[in-house]
Amino acid sequence: MAGIKEIRKELTELRNSINRLTEELHETNITLRESLKLTSQTIKEMSKSLDATMRTMSDLTIQMNIRDTILKSLGIDGMIPDFLKNLKKKK
Repeated sequence: MAGIKEIRKELTELRNSINRLTEELHETNITLRESLKLTSQTIKEMSKSLDATMRTMSDLTIQMNIRDTILKSLGIDGMIPDFLKNLKKKK
């Protein structure tokens, strides 16, 4: 009979250990899920920010292209940058 009681005791300890591990795994899963949600939100926000930045850069590139086209059509495309450089040096 002593052998059966020891086996029951060991089985109870094993069951308790398994229950604790199950709880820890459940908590780990919850933490991972929250972390992945936060990462996903961060990526979405970064994507929006990058999209806005790319639009701004595109607009600036278009403005520069328009400016260069106007300067070339007026025939003063080589003079303006040198003129501006001279003004900056005098100040």
